[in-house]
Amino acid sequence: MTELATEHPPAGLVLRSPFVDLASLGRVHYPFLPVRTLLRDRYPLAEKLARVQVPTTVVYGSRDSIVPPEQSRAVAAVAAGETRIVEIAGAGHNDPALLDGETLIEAVVELAGRACGASRTRPAQGTPRPSSPPA
Repeated sequence: MTELATEHPPAGLVLRSPFVDLASLGRVHYPFLPVRTLLRDRYPLAEKLARVQVPTTVVYGSRDSIVPPEQSRAVAAVAAGETRIVEIAGAGHNDPALLDGETLIEAVVELAGRACGASRTRPAQGTPRPSSPPA
C-alpha cells in the first residue's frame, strides 16, 4: 500500500499494525533463521513511507503478538507527513477493536477530516506528531 502511495499520493493514509519491513518482522518471529537472506519480497514500508508527504494515522494494538507495537511506532516515527499515533490498549493483532472498534473508526474519521481540511468534531485518541521539515 505504501508503494502505491509513493506513486499516487492519497489525501491521507491509515496504516494498521504496520511493520518496518518484512525482514525486521521476520527476525522477531524467527531469530534463528537468516530471514533477510531467505526473503524474496522485502516490503520496505518505513523506507517508502518516508517519501509520502500526506496526513498519516498509524493504528496498532498494545498487545499485538504478530507485529510488535515497537515496529508500528518505528513506522510512525519516519512518516513524512503529519502523523497521528493511535494505540488501542489491550488489543491484539486480530482483535475486533482493530477491525471496527470505536477508537479505530474515530481515528479514520479524524484523518478524513484532516485530509479534507475539515474541522474535527471528535478528535481521535492518540498522540499527534507534527510533520518533519522536508529534507
